[in-house]
Amino acid sequence: MHKSKLFSTLFLLMVVGLFVYGVIYLLILRFEKGDVYPPYSSFRSDPLGTKAFYEALCLLPGVKAARNVEPLQRASGLSGATLFLFGLRESHFSAMEQASVKALEDLALGGGRIVISFFPTQAQPTPRPEDKEKQGPQPDEDVDKQKDEEQGQEEEQELYPKEYVDLSKRWSVLTGLSKEKSAEASLSQPESNLPAPLAWHSTLFFEPQDVAWRTIYARADKPVLIERSFGKGSIVLSADSFLLSNEAMKRKRYPRLLSWLCGSHRNIIFDETHLGVRKNQGIATLLRKYGLAPFLISLLGLAILAVWKQSTRFVPAYEEDEQALADPGKDSSTGLTNLLRRNISLNDILPACLEEWKRSFTHGKQNLSALLPRIQEIIAEHRVQPRKNRNPVQAYRKISALRTRR
Repeated sequence: MHKSKLFSTLFLLMVVGLFVYGVIYLLILRFEKGDVYPPYSSFRSDPLGTKAFYEALCLLPGVKAARNVEPLQRASGLSGATLFLFGLRESHFSAMEQASVKALEDLALGGGRIVISFFPTQAQPTPRPEDKEKQGPQPDEDVDKQKDEEQGQEEEQELYPKEYVDLSKRWSVLTGLSKEKSAEASLSQPESNLPAPLAWHSTLFFEPQDVAWRTIYARADKPVLIERSFGKGSIVLSADSFLLSNEAMKRKRYPRLLSWLCGSHRNIIFDETHLGVRKNQGIATLLRKYGLAPFLISLLGLAILAVWKQSTRFVPAYEEDEQALADPGKDSSTGLTNLLRRNISLNDILPACLEEWKRSFTHGKQNLSALLPRIQEIIAEHRVQPRKNRNPVQAYRKISALRTRR
């Protein structure tokens, strides 16, 4: 019976172990693929990621590539580096945290290079009704439109508080949507070692409001890749991130353009915070930081052993039919007599009783210490006699008579 229970327990532990191993293996496969991360993250190895570009830079001699998972204002090693922000949403560009904007501008002012590529989109501009295009807006409509614009500005101010900055206004570059769905990007100005046509997968384009911006590539006569100097450094904006993705690295890559985007800096940083990938100081992070993972595993093992000990007996229990039944014809005094006979011989019973009496006679109300010499004398006379003539019961009665006489 016990062997069958042990076999079932071992089988259950084996099944649980295989299940845990399978779950861990699936999680490892999922994280290796990287689809748990946002698109255009350098942690993704699928077509929507940029891990191929990141690992390629790591293999170049003299080039140091790193990922940034901390807020830009607290990140270290940004000075004199090229910072990539891939897959940036247009809404994030128009409402970025003021601390992050300051960190970006300090990087560019100090001689760094900022490369921002937007999330590709195939959206089309909203067409105006034909009747409103032919007829000019009525005076009442102008007033209503002005009110709507003012109300929209107020709602935008409430939605984006003062700690958020609109980079399109701060850097004097607006964004728009083109009607052309399929078109290549062509080189606007003669640049050395840059490819002329580029496969483009976004209808987004830029409208520079400052002459400092220089158009590098245009799509349907609309700027899609622009650059400007900012302090000692530079800022590059790209309306598409496909050319930096893993799919582009496999099918149609542009190494000269990638080298131009990196610039002359040897320190390349891939920012992940704008995608929502940030380093959180949780319990798991602290355990890895201070090397407490083995301690946690040992503690978990002890907990499992404690639960096992409470649920399973290490010493096999006796079966009910093998347990000895108590004799109903014997009481507790009989059991005590049998116990004394097994442990104390007949010749030592009186000395043993005397030793127990010595420990307890002083606790009574009467002082019986005067009887001690006479009791010892009776016990000595009893032990001098031959073994076959010794009678402990008779000697005990003599001792009891001493107390009665007194």
